[in-house]
Amino acid sequence: MGDIVTCFEEANMKLKGMRLMHVNADFIRKHFDRVGGEPQGKHPRLTWVSYLTNRPVIAMILEGHEAAHRVHEMTSTQQEESLFWFDGGPTAYSSDTVERADKDIKMWFSQDSQDWFGRSFTSTHLVYLLPEGETHGPSEEAYEMLRNDAFCNRQPNLHAYFPTDDMSLVVIKPKAFRECCVGDILTAVENSSHGVRGLKLVRKADFPESDDLWCASGETDDDECAVAVVVNSLCAEFQLLCDEPDTKHIDFELGEYLFGNLFPYGMTLWVHPGGKYLCGMNFEATLVGLDSED
Repeated sequence: MGDIVTCFEEANMKLKGMRLMHVNADFIRKHFDRVGGEPQGKHPRLTWVSYLTNRPVIAMILEGHEAAHRVHEMTSTQQEESLFWFDGGPTAYSSDTVERADKDIKMWFSQDSQDWFGRSFTSTHLVYLLPEGETHGPSEEAYEMLRNDAFCNRQPNLHAYFPTDDMSLVVIKPKAFRECCVGDILTAVENSSHGVRGLKLVRKADFPESDDLWCASGETDDDECAVAVVVNSLCAEFQLLCDEPDTKHIDFELGEYLFGNLFPYGMTLWVHPGGKYLCGMNFEATLVGLDSED
């Protein structure tokens, strides 16, 4: 993930949005219907629907000169040494026109709209593992599915299946954006942890009360961005410094920011309507086609 962000940074693209999410098949089918069908090029053994739903994905909004054309050209390179081509197929989908990009952004970043969480809280498929051990949504169905899973040990509640004791929050601050090293820091975080469980780009305007997430000198403005990343088992010795020895690119905070501020809805699960499996299990990472629900 970090290597891909670095690739875009080196191409003078600016990150304007980024989010880790888990999507369901209905959402992907609806997405391709809206934008006029599946893009050219696909994995030789998987459909685009299967490819984009079998694990979490990272969605990005990139800004730059002829961004739609250039990014699509980069991600469509059919060369084995390319970051965007592996095992005979592409590793990324990208909008191929400005018009398609506009439609893609509206769908993939609908969680940023004011009414999304209100609507998602009425969903019959989304379960939120809220702070302080609370849950919201069809939690009994999710719990029953886990209890019936032969590979899961029986636990007293949903929160016990998904402990957060070994998780850390890393905040990549605006200085990293200005120095175009967001990708390098993400790579270092990935290499020093056991997996990313949540990620999203945040703006100071949306979190004005969190002064210590930004530069203490107050040099940032409301339009500047940071990246909040939740990781498993971050190496205790991990530390990354910028040129000034007393200034860190990243800070480590858990408790108050993880649940009370940057990820207020905690971990999110998506319960398959047929009761067959759960997906998501990341922090606010599940995107379901709410418009297609009953």
